[in-house]
Amino acid sequence: MSQQPKKPSFIDTQYQFAAFLRDPDNQPMPDNIEPRRMAIYRELFYNNIEGFIANGFPVLREIFSDKAWHDMIRDFMIKHHCKTPVFHEIAREFLAYLEDERDNANDPIFIQELAHYEWVELALSVLDEVENEVTINPDNLCLNAHFKTASLAWPLVYNYPVHKIGPDFQPNERSNSPVHLLVYRSKTDSIRFLELNPVSARLIDLLNERLTGQIAAEQIATELQHSNPQVVIDGAQALINDWLQRGILLATS
Repeated sequence: MSQQPKKPSFIDTQYQFAAFLRDPDNQPMPDNIEPRRMAIYRELFYNNIEGFIANGFPVLREIFSDKAWHDMIRDFMIKHHCKTPVFHEIAREFLAYLEDERDNANDPIFIQELAHYEWVELALSVLDEVENEVTINPDNLCLNAHFKTASLAWPLVYNYPVHKIGPDFQPNERSNSPVHLLVYRSKTDSIRFLELNPVSARLIDLLNERLTGQIAAEQIATELQHSNPQVVIDGAQALINDWLQRGILLATS
């Protein structure tokens, strides 16, 4: 008796189905699915992924030509295997692709940092956090208290001014000094950023190291070799006051 040819298993069909959706130009279409239906699946799959990434990285999309953009999205689909079923995490997966799998000499040198900055905006917008804070009256601020940045406020350091990049400004070399940004979600749930100078960035770092505002300000004055430390202390108090009102800082004791 002649043996019947073995039919592909359901799992084999799934893998072939997924491979074709990822790379339709180089992977065979499953035999047991109508071509018209596969064309619909392929279009829906691509458009959903591409649309979400374009919405999550609007500046990156704007500075790429249509062809370069769609080539990159297809490359992402082929090379990267997402590890989460959560749809808004696709942006984080795309960021991982840029960091670990993307290899194109024609990409802008700032692509990874710009993508990270845009991802931060999305990540903060969906982050669900509840803070336990100590209430301090800003009009009677005590610098002997301890402070920390809120979970919805992220201090960031970049080599490029990512907050300024767009079609009309695309740097081709690193900045002369680190670019310090603080991106935060306001009390009205809008995403905002502050550009920090080296002194305010240092103050943030020292506060997060559990120094009191007073000691942090005195240390900065020493590092600057400032002739009048009280000026630095007063400046630190004004910054901490502003950050508390914005919800960027929390008093912890």
